[in-house]
Amino acid sequence: MATMKPPCYTVEINNFSQRNAPVWTNLFRSYSCNWYVTVYPKGNGIDTHLSLYLEVANPLSLSQGWRRFATFRFVVVNHSDVVKAKRLVTTQTFWEKRPNWGFKKALRLTKLQENGYLVDDKLKIEVYISVSDVCGRLDSRVLPEKKNETVCVNGFQVLHSQVTSANWIFDTYPETALYIRPQDPQLKTAYMNILLRIYETLYHSFLEKLTDAELRNLSKGLLDLTQAGFKLEWLREKLEKVSVERKKLFDYEAHALDLEKELKM
Repeated sequence: MATMKPPCYTVEINNFSQRNAPVWTNLFRSYSCNWYVTVYPKGNGIDTHLSLYLEVANPLSLSQGWRRFATFRFVVVNHSDVVKAKRLVTTQTFWEKRPNWGFKKALRLTKLQENGYLVDDKLKIEVYISVSDVCGRLDSRVLPEKKNETVCVNGFQVLHSQVTSANWIFDTYPETALYIRPQDPQLKTAYMNILLRIYETLYHSFLEKLTDAELRNLSKGLLDLTQAGFKLEWLREKLEKVSVERKKLFDYEAHALDLEKELKM
């Protein structure tokens, strides 16, 4: 059997204790196969344990008779003591009638409250996968290579370069994505990219570089996100503030230019 590689995926869930609904990660690639993880913060049909599952992505799109023989491991990280980390390992055959496997009783919820598992109410889970046999064609969908590997933050897949911004959003405004309607991993990624683009533009761009067209696009993006269930009043207020400050800046520059022309006359 193939040697178990280092973590191929890391799940980070903010505001964990506030979550009741399942959290679906975005797609990730391992051994030329596409996967995602489903986390049940309050258990799957059982309210005493955390439940974790590894799932084959888009199983209906695979060729008839497909199979994947895989060993996978979940590690629920304990930040204060690595020995206390919860490790769950199993070897299973994924196939068309059973595209997911996991642990209904991954970790008792009362155990999660012990020191080290939740830091600032954030849960971190590492995923390891080793596939020793694949029957049927491999997934044709191309996912990011290692240099563009992503991390799951609050149930959304983001690039490593976006983690700081994503964490700031969910730590500062935890209600932002509590009630979003889309659960499709790819659609969630698309919405998250829009949110991060708007955030980066409003918080880290120079006012003089923002155009009217760009501000209109940001406003439309906010509307799309709001209709999808995101709570973004804080970002709407920021957009309005930036628009006002930008207008003041341009009015001041126009006034200064007029004065300069008058002095030259």
